[in-house]
Amino acid sequence: MSDPLSESVLRNVLFEQSSDAQFIYNSQGILQCNPAMAKMLRVSDPEALVGRNPSDFSPQFQIDGSLSSEKSQRIETWVRRHGKHRFDWLFRRDDGDEFVCEVTLTGVRFGAEDAIVGVWREVTDRRIEQEELRRAQTRLQHALRGGDVGLWDWNLATNEVFYSDQWHRQLGETPGTLSEYVDWESRVHPEDLPNAIERVKTLLASSNCEYESSFRMRHASGVYRWILARGQVFRDPSGQPTRLLGVHLDVTAQKEHEQRLNKDLHLSEVMLQTLESTLKVTSLEGLSTIVCQQARRLCSAEIAGMDLCDSLNGKHPIHGRSYSSKYPSYQAPRSPQTTTDDENQAEGTAAEPEPAEHPDDLALCDFFGSLDQAVVLLSADQLRSHPIGCTLCHPTAHRPPLRGVLVCLLSDGKGQTLGAIWLSDKEEGDFDDEDQSILRQLAYIVSTLIVRLNAQVELRRQTELLDESNEELKQFAYVASHDLQQPLRAISNYAEFINEDYGEKLGEEGRRYLQLQIAAAKRMKKLIDDLLQYSRVSRDDAEFTSVNMDEVVQEAMRRLEVSIEETSAVVRQQALPTVRGIESRLCQLMQNLIGNAIKYRDPSRPPVIAISANEQPEHWLFVVEDNGIGIEVKFRLEVFQVFRRLHDGSKIEGTGIGLSLCKRIVQRHGGEIWVEASPDGGCRFCFQIMK
Repeated sequence: MSDPLSESVLRNVLFEQSSDAQFIYNSQGILQCNPAMAKMLRVSDPEALVGRNPSDFSPQFQIDGSLSSEKSQRIETWVRRHGKHRFDWLFRRDDGDEFVCEVTLTGVRFGAEDAIVGVWREVTDRRIEQEELRRAQTRLQHALRGGDVGLWDWNLATNEVFYSDQWHRQLGETPGTLSEYVDWESRVHPEDLPNAIERVKTLLASSNCEYESSFRMRHASGVYRWILARGQVFRDPSGQPTRLLGVHLDVTAQKEHEQRLNKDLHLSEVMLQTLESTLKVTSLEGLSTIVCQQARRLCSAEIAGMDLCDSLNGKHPIHGRSYSSKYPSYQAPRSPQTTTDDENQAEGTAAEPEPAEHPDDLALCDFFGSLDQAVVLLSADQLRSHPIGCTLCHPTAHRPPLRGVLVCLLSDGKGQTLGAIWLSDKEEGDFDDEDQSILRQLAYIVSTLIVRLNAQVELRRQTELLDESNEELKQFAYVASHDLQQPLRAISNYAEFINEDYGEKLGEEGRRYLQLQIAAAKRMKKLIDDLLQYSRVSRDDAEFTSVNMDEVVQEAMRRLEVSIEETSAVVRQQALPTVRGIESRLCQLMQNLIGNAIKYRDPSRPPVIAISANEQPEHWLFVVEDNGIGIEVKFRLEVFQVFRRLHDGSKIEGTGIGLSLCKRIVQRHGGEIWVEASPDGGCRFCFQIMK
């Protein structure tokens, strides 16, 4: 038999030495407690706890929000009825700190009364860890749901898979309804499934742990969503894979955005290629052919056409039509002559429309005439209720029925309609918003190019007219000048003969008239000579050679030697470059400019003429500067006009052609000439000669 005294001593030792708080209490309060309880409550003497109720050491509210006093009464009642209860409880120490204990209460008889034995085991750290774990799980759930992240955990041994609630929601499924591998496999797009399975097999067979794959999965609505799967494989000590854990990200929006960007990039490249191709064409017919081919390919249409006309109000005829078709025998509306190439495409142009096969039907080109908006889209259903295009709506073996039409007008940006691009027979379905956008972009490019081509055509026409006019003027001036030379020489010669043979008989008055006639004939001859020189400059086909401008100026001064001596003119010449040009014309240019400076000198001082040249990036800039009487600002452009003179011809001789001739010579050498005021009050004639 066991010794009662020994058992009592043992119980007392356990009671006193236990790290758990132990106590016994009844309706009178705590009857006895061990030191661990006093230590846990941070009370120095266990006896100080005797008579107090355990609920006295609780805050007002428990962790679950209930009142501590009410909850403790319910628990004590339950223990007295059922004998034992274990639970977690929030306590407060004497210094105010709170802590959590796992409490075990057991009902006992203590003497003649019922009592309760209590044991407190502090679990604050465990409870904190549990709370942190709970909060972390809550945050994770919120993050997964907020970030639309689905979690999956695949047990490779059992082939069972845990799918999170958000994983289910991504696919429109009820949370908790899917739990097997086949649930994933059966929803992957058939085109993506082989690659998705192969990636998993490759991962499991390798030593790699990281997993990533993208594929489409079927939503409960029937549409497919793009999914990006990322995860990690876990292996046992032998290296065998046991578990694959990861997440699902719905990247449908990103994929669609990426596809749109790629499509836009491809479209931009195609548009650029189209623009580059069309920039090389020199006719509207060539432009139409390229545009029809590109429009059909870009919009996946079986037939494309382009009509160019003055307007589409039905009052003006169509000037030309081009089209591109996949059907070699297809006849376009009011069909042009067609040709067939190796790609099974038919293309053609027509200047005049042909009669419709069925007069009661509305031809496609006539339908264009009623358009009052930029883009018109008709579906196959609309066309069946309102057929248009006589040859399109009556299918034959080589001519299919019309299944849809998309028309976009071409405009010059100023309200003038240039024509229309039209598509018919979408290869799959009807034309959509994307097709309209593509056709609009293409129409904008085409409209710009049509305006450019029309401008080029008009420019060529005007240039040809101008060239014809100039050539006629040159021929007239040349022929007229030559035809005038012979009678003028006769007048001058006869006047000279009369003066020599009969001068004494004419008297003083007669001789004066005769001298006036001779002088007028000489002026007329000078004018004709200048006209001949002027007309010859533009017709001069002499080749350019290296010309030393120093030598040119010296030659011009030799020709003007008498005038220079008579007026005491001073010519200051800097070192001048060698240029490419026609030496005789450049000498004539310098002679005219130097002679002009001498002719329009200031009577109060000798003429001083300075000649210089400055090198520019693409040309030489020559300057002939004088100290003469100058030219008013308002006349500085007029002086280069033919026969334009600013001074009385009776006072200063001249024909009014000299500076016009200078302008012609400079332009013949690829430059420009202008006049400025010089610091001395004279003129600065500046002209360019290309290097």
